[in-house]
Amino acid sequence: MAVHQKIVNTEAKIKSAFIFLVNQNGLEKLNVKNITTYARINRSTFYAHYVDKFELIERYESQILTDIQAILRNNLTNTMRYQDPKTNNLQIYPIFNLVLNYIYDQFDLIKALLGPKGDPQLEVQIKQMLLEVINADLYHVKGTTKMTPLIPNSYAHEIVLAGLFDIVKFWLSQSEPDTPQQVADIIARTRFMSPYDLLGIESKR
Repeated sequence: MAVHQKIVNTEAKIKSAFIFLVNQNGLEKLNVKNITTYARINRSTFYAHYVDKFELIERYESQILTDIQAILRNNLTNTMRYQDPKTNNLQIYPIFNLVLNYIYDQFDLIKALLGPKGDPQLEVQIKQMLLEVINADLYHVKGTTKMTPLIPNSYAHEIVLAGLFDIVKFWLSQSEPDTPQQVADIIARTRFMSPYDLLGIESKR
């Protein structure tokens, strides 16, 4: 077996063990001994790849952040225009499909890290990164990072970010998750819907 393939196989075993153990016991209780036991590798093999469990976690999270940031930086601006959510011709912005397909490809890992036994700081980091990208693109579109004047800017930002995150985290929590395309449609429509729209209450004119 080629050296490269051995490395790939070892990384896959470590990743599989990592996901299982985080889901079972939580990130705090994760240790190298458990990882090597479930991955069925020697401790020396693990240390040939990672200094310790903290470097393992940092590498996984850094890769996720880097990949999502690259997608966001190249594709977000086009989403900043209004659409009617009731139309049958709603345009699903490419960025939604790109991000959701990426999450789907890394579904088990991201689910473990963003889950109740994962790393709460990862969500904070992703939201901060998303906030910076939104502000940069908002400035490009409007010439300012100010959102609606009707409520404080910090609340408006949080409503936008939390809404996106809640949908993704709910998707990750499902035992039989919808396809990325289905979730992309849900996200696209709900970006233009008020709470009254979601409740199915028609406005009286």
